[in-house]
Amino acid sequence: MPDSATTNTMLACQITGSDGAAEWHPTYADSWIGFLQSHRQLTRELDARLEAQHGLTLSGLELLGRLNAAPERWLRLSALAGQTGLSLSRVSRIVDALEARGFIERRPCESDARAINAHLTPAGAEGLKSAELTHRAAVQSSFFDHLSCSEVETLAAVFARFAPGAAAACQRSD
Repeated sequence: MPDSATTNTMLACQITGSDGAAEWHPTYADSWIGFLQSHRQLTRELDARLEAQHGLTLSGLELLGRLNAAPERWLRLSALAGQTGLSLSRVSRIVDALEARGFIERRPCESDARAINAHLTPAGAEGLKSAELTHRAAVQSSFFDHLSCSEVETLAAVFARFAPGAAAACQRSD
């Protein structure tokens, strides 16, 4: 339960507009709406660059990256869906496209005949390496180049509260 100082700060976030409806304080509105619009703009830009240069979407790149980070470079499709926050049907459609390119192979799960595993192929690992270079350069120019080192540290600290350990989950474990 928040203490009284936190409650007073939280109440100051909202104000009542001239029509009596609750509104965000302008600083909070700028923060929240700016976050949403920045996310939308950046993901569209990154998607466009990846698609143009590698025929991949951000979601496809994320699936390849998560498979690359997984032990033995395989995961169940349901685990990929859970890790990415995508529906199983969406993951399956992305895997279809990646499989058609030879980046992923579907294999039955040995311990559960109902489940399907996705395996990253050597071609998929090479495609990932190439696309990651484009992705990192695009993130650098479109995002990090607009921030100071201290702003990056602040963002890392803030987002760690919402997604602790997120970056570590995307790193190769062997």
